[in-house]
Amino acid sequence: MPLFTVNNLNYNIDDKIFFKEFNLGIEEQEFVSIIAPNQSGKTMLTKLLCAIIPTYDMFILNDISLNKENVLEYIEEIGIVTNDIKKPFLYKKVREELEYPLENLGYSNYKINRLINNISEFFEIEDLLNKNIDSLSQSDQSKLLIILALVHKPKLLVLDDAFNNMDEDTREFMLKRLYNLTENGLTVLNITSNLNTIYKSDRILVMKDFKIEKEGSVEEILKQDSYLTKIGLSIPIVVELSLKLMSYDLLDKIYFNMEELESSLW
Repeated sequence: MPLFTVNNLNYNIDDKIFFKEFNLGIEEQEFVSIIAPNQSGKTMLTKLLCAIIPTYDMFILNDISLNKENVLEYIEEIGIVTNDIKKPFLYKKVREELEYPLENLGYSNYKINRLINNISEFFEIEDLLNKNIDSLSQSDQSKLLIILALVHKPKLLVLDDAFNNMDEDTREFMLKRLYNLTENGLTVLNITSNLNTIYKSDRILVMKDFKIEKEGSVEEILKQDSYLTKIGLSIPIVVELSLKLMSYDLLDKIYFNMEELESSLW
């Protein structure tokens, strides 16, 4: 049985239908990316499955059905990052921000300090803990949002265009760290229009107009570059170059990093 399931999601506002009989299953420790152009339902899907928009008995996470009785238990199992929140931080300092969700869960000071120390070391932000959040770069603030979503050790991490404001090095670092976490029990759902963020995915789903249109491996989906471009998704330059070189049998896989591509050729 999948860790996370969407069962026949139907959602409409007044007479306008958004999701109709939408289904999704994600296995434990999977890294799944849903790629979709803007206005295709990315943020709405994120808010629905994370109980920000109320809808019940269509989502099951770790055998917990999302309904009025189980909503608190359900959301404890989930971490969410979305770019749709204008003021995502509540506190002045990084450590205070990390302490807040753990205090809400009733954790002891000892457990709070241990969790913060462990996650700070893993994501290499020890030097940021006592800094003001306003002083951080936009890239580090985006990094902090993902760490905040993980600090209470959820089973499922949901990312809605969470890497858009990161520089390339930070994005690569975070993707590798998140993939490492899937080997230790985390499941990741990356909902995005940025194809630079999908290379670590076990499976890719293409969503358009609130429906899943295609499913496959990273390579299977990216080889359909004409289709992706047609629906409004931009192919990264290094991916485009990889595909052209593969067509001439000069490469045997798609690269997302130009240095790695050049190294493979020379």
